[in-house]
Amino acid sequence: MDNRNRRVVAVALDDVMVYAFFVLVHSLVSNSNSPFELLVGHFTSKLSDKNQKLIGQFLRELGIRFRILELTPHPRFTERRHLTITTFSKFVISDEVQQPHLWIDLDTVARKGWDEIFPAIFKASDSTVLVVAGKLESPHTRFDGFNAGVLGWTKAPRADWMPTLAALPAKRFSSEQFLFNTLYREFHEVVDVKFNFLSSWHTHNAELQRAAIIHYSGPVKPWHLLRRHAVAWDKINSSWSSWFEAETALHHHFTSSNLSAPLKGLARQALLSGRMHMGKGALAGWVMRALTVLGVLGDPLVALLSKKARR
Repeated sequence: MDNRNRRVVAVALDDVMVYAFFVLVHSLVSNSNSPFELLVGHFTSKLSDKNQKLIGQFLRELGIRFRILELTPHPRFTERRHLTITTFSKFVISDEVQQPHLWIDLDTVARKGWDEIFPAIFKASDSTVLVVAGKLESPHTRFDGFNAGVLGWTKAPRADWMPTLAALPAKRFSSEQFLFNTLYREFHEVVDVKFNFLSSWHTHNAELQRAAIIHYSGPVKPWHLLRRHAVAWDKINSSWSSWFEAETALHHHFTSSNLSAPLKGLARQALLSGRMHMGKGALAGWVMRALTVLGVLGDPLVALLSKKARR
């Protein structure tokens, strides 16, 4: 295959996001139309040797070509609310991997058609650096520009992002989102919203049904929910069912593998993996943590939330 048209997917993780990585990557492989290569980035000291070995075994059993990149974080990469420094790894990888590639945040799940975005990446104009998904008008669309969870990097040179990052206030929330929209406001092309459908748009049922990549942005993730609540949660946010279906497919695939037990252990750990804070938007995270701790005693609260969502 022409090196310019190699299908390369880049992701990055730390020890907290290992389980999300497994679910996403299995969904990518299960729903791909053509083979692709995977680049797995991690910042030094943020991913244990144990998890690196587990990831290697997982990817070899899937039969996917991969490369693991150890990245060096910059002191200006800061953590705030639910965001860790790993979110900035997309900048570092884009500098190290100059060839066209698709970046995908780990809080996503892939469905059939996700890799139909590659032709747009390969055929982008010379002035286009990024291919991004459109967005839906919604009360839950609270950001300007494009969402940076799914990014198609083209053959065009990358912008120097460090001066812009250095100029930002130290405590600015979601700096990487702001950076992308500042640097590439005039240098991106927009493709179908189906390639980055935000879970907060779940009431757009027709768009949800055809979504190729569903993005669970925000502090609360499907893996934070006790699975006993999954059916009732479908009435609260129906997009979560796609993640649970992908999770079930993952465990079914590895039923007879010695990865089965580690995967189940990681699923249990992921329940309590949310970053707790007291700032804006923190309530949802605390509610999810309470449901996990309460177990069966949380059923009435979920039923109440489900009933309220149906109104």
